Amino acid sequence: MSTKRVVRYNTLVLETLQSRLDSSPQSEFSECRLFDTDGSKYLLQREQDSPNVFRVSFSLAGFADNVAVSTNLIPISHVLQARHESICRVSVGQGTYQVKFEILCDRLLGLERAQQLNLLQSIASVRADVLCWRLRQQLTALKAGAAPQHETLVIYSKPGQPILVKQNQDDCLVVFPIWLPDGPSRAYTNAFIQGFAESRRLGASGDAPQCSFTAGPAPVPVPTSVQEYVNEAKGGFVSIVVLPRHVKESTLDEFVWTLLSFHDHVQYHVKCFKALIHSRMRKRMQSMTLELGQAKTNKREVLAAINTN
Repeated sequence: MSTKRVVRYNTLVLETLQSRLDSSPQSEFSECRLFDTDGSKYLLQREQDSPNVFRVSFSLAGFADNVAVSTNLIPISHVLQARHESICRVSVGQGTYQVKFEILCDRLLGLERAQQLNLLQSIASVRADVLCWRLRQQLTALKAGAAPQHETLVIYSKPGQPILVKQNQDDCLVVFPIWLPDGPSRAYTNAFIQGFAESRRLGASGDAPQCSFTAGPAPVPVPTSVQEYVNEAKGGFVSIVVLPRHVKESTLDEFVWTLLSFHDHVQYHVKCFKALIHSRMRKRMQSMTLELGQAKTNKREVLAAINTN
């Protein structure tokens, strides 16, 4: 995995939280809605009759009927409440907004800037926390040597894109079904996936998890609840083997989020590869146009010389 710091939140959400929290209680701000890239929503509120309370409500998009994801909300709220108990109240709500924060502004503003930023980053990262919870628990148990062997777990990073997790005695196998897009992107995606798996297999260091590619069938048993989705994965399966030495408490959150973001990683690099190919094609076309123009100029000069003679 990359050694760069992985950002688990939308920076725009964090900056807006900071600016709204720093605004004067007497300002005209009373309500603000933010939308994350996946459609998740934030509702920011500060009422005139209670200016010391800054309310933030969060709604996770696409998983309203998904019990496996919804059940993560309660333990996440307990963790956040214990972490920021003195300055923030965290609760799980019903309806549109599932997680609600009530920040006590006087206590928050009395803290150092780094502590304030820590709370706001926790709020901005709640989407990642909810999605990562089950895989994080599995890897934590693997590190402790207490991971029970079980049937294949289904974890989601996006609606309709299940990730298969099989816990073994000595490792954890994370399997990513690959859905190929229609059109020219299909060939780009297929080439990138196979090249990625091959490069990781040949150049993997001792600190990096082993990676492999399987054209099909799935390398782990597929639960019937996601059989239909997995059958549509015509691009094969990428498997990453996580060992206990790969699990480090200091970077566990970033590590899990990097795993769950694998499909976004593929999509990003496929788009970059297409842009590179198109750029090379444009440069080649410009070069050919210049050569044709030069040839026409030379032809006119030759004809003019013949006519003169």
